[in-house]
Amino acid sequence: MHVRLPVSPHKALPSPMAVQALLALGVLLIALSPASRGTALYLPLTATSPARTVAWSRTHGAALVAPGPYRGSFFVRVPADNLTGEALQSGALLFAVPEFLCGSPAQTKLALEP
Repeated sequence: MHVRLPVSPHKALPSPMAVQALLALGVLLIALSPASRGTALYLPLTATSPARTVAWSRTHGAALVAPGPYRGSFFVRVPADNLTGEALQSGALLFAVPEFLCGSPAQTKLALEP
């Protein structure tokens, strides 16, 4: 008696390259997620006004450090909580960034405290 499977095992399992790509993406996202009290880049995925980013940062207790490289993006100092999930819910990404990439020391003073 010959048993025939409805789907070939090769088609049901993802390819090794796909598994490796998913693992690499996961590691990259974990490595770039901002630590508590660290500096991060708030990067909206859609075109948004800077006022919306400022409102988001005030709502979540993140202090603005400097404007980001794109419209609506800002460098923020993340409070004790990890805000990666909240940023995703609002349609933005939050990437960890070294402090020295945020501008000159005079520019990185926290002018807008929440």
